[in-house]
Amino acid sequence: MTVQGRQASSRFQLALMWSRIERVSRLDRDEILELKQNKNATGQAVAVLVVAALALGVGYTLFTELQSNSVSAYGIIVGSLASIVTGCFAEFVWSGTLFLVGTKLFQGKTGYWELARPLFFSVSPAFLFILISIPVPIFYKTVAIVVTAWVVLLQGFVLKQVMGFDTRRTVLTLAVGFMILLFVYLEFV
Repeated sequence: MTVQGRQASSRFQLALMWSRIERVSRLDRDEILELKQNKNATGQAVAVLVVAALALGVGYTLFTELQSNSVSAYGIIVGSLASIVTGCFAEFVWSGTLFLVGTKLFQGKTGYWELARPLFFSVSPAFLFILISIPVPIFYKTVAIVVTAWVVLLQGFVLKQVMGFDTRRTVLTLAVGFMILLFVYLEFV
């Protein structure tokens, strides 16, 4: 009797995931629409989200620890794990908010995971946040600004393609979603 488990990840799957990351990062409309329809890409999309949150966590934790001259393995591990949890939670809340605002308020046509898969891939430039750990002010500030702008641009582009919006409805969906989350944040702080 043999026990059959899940098929192990292969180089092909990793190469496919990397190819998807590259194409989404380059604003490839066809790849975004393919991710919208491909239910098998959900695991890869979540993996991209986790790795992006990890990169941000490691980069930010190293940055803060280098500033205070107290670098420790424990601090890096705890900071990274906390960043993974908060980063993934924040992206799920953000994608849910965009989904609700886009479908209910602006009559976009999509399912939650059809929006979430490409949105999660669109945070892949956040892998570069690990570079903010380099303690050169002009460098880490430039990295933070460029990567943040890149992610916001990608998320807007993904929203436009997946929901089938024009530019006006895309910007309004992003603005209303941001204002809702800002209001909720200010109520609980």
